[in-house]
Amino acid sequence: MRQGIIAVLLASMLVLPGCIASDDGVELYGVEYREPPDAPDFTLFDQNGDPFTLSEHEGKVVVVAFVYTSCPDICLVISANLDYIGQNLAGYSDDVVIVSVTIDPARDTVSHLAEWTEQMSYDWYHLTGPTATLQDTYRSWNVIVDNEHINASQPPEEGTNRIAVLYPDNSSFHHDEVGAGLSASDFAIQAFNDSNISYDMSEGLIGDWQSGDEWSWVLHLWDIDNESWVPTEWDISSISLDAGTHLAWAASNADMGSLPPGVECNGHGWVMGSGGGAHCMCDEGYERPDGDWLACVAEGTGSSGQSNGADPHEESLGEYEVGHSTVTFVLDKQLRKRVAYSGIDWGVDDFLHDLKALADE
Repeated sequence: MRQGIIAVLLASMLVLPGCIASDDGVELYGVEYREPPDAPDFTLFDQNGDPFTLSEHEGKVVVVAFVYTSCPDICLVISANLDYIGQNLAGYSDDVVIVSVTIDPARDTVSHLAEWTEQMSYDWYHLTGPTATLQDTYRSWNVIVDNEHINASQPPEEGTNRIAVLYPDNSSFHHDEVGAGLSASDFAIQAFNDSNISYDMSEGLIGDWQSGDEWSWVLHLWDIDNESWVPTEWDISSISLDAGTHLAWAASNADMGSLPPGVECNGHGWVMGSGGGAHCMCDEGYERPDGDWLACVAEGTGSSGQSNGADPHEESLGEYEVGHSTVTFVLDKQLRKRVAYSGIDWGVDDFLHDLKALADE
C-alpha cells in the first residue's frame, strides 16, 4: 500500500519516460518532471571530511542518489551503475557531478565512507552528516526513509563480529564484539587490547608468537555460505566490517582444523543468512530464546522464539523496497530536478544519454 502511495505521488509530478522532447526541446529517456522544481540545497560532508554544498555546483549536471553502504541489495546495484556511468562519461566528465547521500548515518561515518570508497574504487562524492541534518535533507527531497527498516536491518544487539587466532602450537583464541562499521584493522587492535594480548603485525607479533623464516601469519575471512575459513590476500586495513565479517590470523604451519569457526550459536547450532537476516538453526534438543536470533539454548531453559511469529529482521529485509524510496535524481545546470530513475530497473546507457543531453543544453 505504501509503495502504491509513493508511485501515485511520483506519477502526479512526473511525465512518462521514452525519449520524448521536453518543453526545452531536449530528448530524455528518464521520467521527466512536468515543471522542474529547484532541488533543495544542502551541506554535508564527503568521504574526505570536506564540506559539500549542492548550490556550489550550479552549472554542472548533478546526479543525486540516496543509498547506504551496508545495504544488502538494491543500493549496491545503484552504486555499481553509478560507477559504470562515471567511467563512461568520456568528454563529459567535467560537466557531471555524481553524489551519493547516505540514509544510514550511524554506520556511514566519514571514516567508514573513506575506507569503503577506497575498497570499492569509487571516486565520486559519498556524503554523510549529523542525523538531524540528513533527516531535513530527506524531508526536503521527499525521500521516504523508514526508520524501523533501518533499525531492523542492523544486526541484532547480540550479533557480533569475531576475530580468531590459530597459533603455531595449534592452540587458539577468539574474541567476539560488535564491530560493524569499523575497519578490520581497528577492530583487531581493539579486540586484542581488550583481551590484553600483544598485537603488532608490522613485527609479525600476536601474543607470545612472532612470525619468522619458518612460518608466517595468514589472514582468513569466514565464508558464511560454505562455513569455512578462506585465506585472503587483502590487507587487513582495506577491509570494512559489516554484520557478517569475521577474521582470523592463522599460523601457516598450524592445523586449520583447530581454528574456531567464524560464527556459532553457543556451540549448539549453525547460522543461516547474514546481516539483519542472520539466525541460528539449532541442533536437536535446543531452541532459540525469545528476541535472540543468534543463540541456541537447551529446550525448556528459555521460551522458544520460533512460535512467536516471523523473524522481524527477515520481514524488514523482505519489504526492502519500502525501506526507503530509491529514486536517483538528475539535476540540470540550473540545479532543477529534471529526470528521475526509480529503483534499479533502468538502463545505464539511457542514463548516460540523459546526462549528455542535459550537459549539451
